[in-house]
Amino acid sequence: MFEIENCYKIIFEAMLEEAVFRCIAERMEEYTGAGIGFVTGTGKIAACSALCVRLLPVSAEKGYLTFEEYRILLDKKEDDGRYWCITSVCAGRRVAGYVVVVYGKKEEEALFQELGNILAQNVKRYFEEEQRRYVYHQSLREHMTGRMLFEENLRENPGGQDLPEGEYIVLLLHKGDGHVKESIASLRNIWNCMYIYEEEDEIMVLLYRMKDPEVESVFMAIEAEKLVCCVSEPFSEIGLCRDKKDILRRIARVEDSEGTAVLRREKEWAMQGMYTCTAHLIEAAGLSDYSIERLRQEDAKNHTELYHTLRTYLLCENNVTMASKRLHIHRNTLVYRLKQIKETMDVDMNDYEVSRELLAFIMMNDVAGQNIRRESRG
Repeated sequence: MFEIENCYKIIFEAMLEEAVFRCIAERMEEYTGAGIGFVTGTGKIAACSALCVRLLPVSAEKGYLTFEEYRILLDKKEDDGRYWCITSVCAGRRVAGYVVVVYGKKEEEALFQELGNILAQNVKRYFEEEQRRYVYHQSLREHMTGRMLFEENLRENPGGQDLPEGEYIVLLLHKGDGHVKESIASLRNIWNCMYIYEEEDEIMVLLYRMKDPEVESVFMAIEAEKLVCCVSEPFSEIGLCRDKKDILRRIARVEDSEGTAVLRREKEWAMQGMYTCTAHLIEAAGLSDYSIERLRQEDAKNHTELYHTLRTYLLCENNVTMASKRLHIHRNTLVYRLKQIKETMDVDMNDYEVSRELLAFIMMNDVAGQNIRRESRG
């Protein structure tokens, strides 16, 4: 049996160490014989003593609580007869984390519950500091679901939780723009079925349970709200969430030379993202297209916007209506400009192979120009 007074002394001494959670967990297990674990409100494993590592091996290795081992905690009893005491660390009305105590005898439940409460009170400020990094507060289960969607390879390991079928859309929002809370509130008004995965600098949002006829209206509503975000095209395989996250991150890194883009759709921005990530290879290869250069020279000479017009037209997959809308010009004006472009470059832009090749060289040219501007600013 152990003395509560000695536990206070152990906690106080451990708090003088740099790795506070690990020191408390290890020293408390050594003194009481109970396994000690600290889990943040977002599911991260802050520290585990040896016994907790043995009972939660996957979570301890990955650094966050998995769904499979979360169920073990909910059952509160292991096969070898050990019991679990789980104490919430509350910050106001929100749960900022959890203290897990694993002990061997049922009759000692009250004593270990007291120990859990003491630990929760003494580590509260550390959990609160961790919680302040997050702007969106949700339950532990929601945090775990978000992490599973955007970090796990669900195509290889689809287990963990039943997820709804249908069409999905992923959005990426950056915390740096200062309007994340408002953006999420707007998204909830547009579509209420969502999972959120928050990281240090960004938030990924999965809109789910959508049907084909609803998808385009959701895009239009997001654009009408002027939400600053990157958004994927709809998809029906839930295992693609992690891949969509990577694509949207590449899109987010693209420098917007026009400075007008608020909503960046995967369909229109994915190619820029790809070429931005391969900029060093493009520059090393010295790739360029002389017909593109002729177009840029024509713009410089006559103060036209043919290069930007062609770029937008090709990004809109040669769709005149969509491109004229993006350019904020009349359809007939766009048709006239396309005729000028064709005469200047002497190419058929509506030939699929030609249009894809032109767009590739435009992306390369833009990436090279971005790097030059970046170096001149530096």
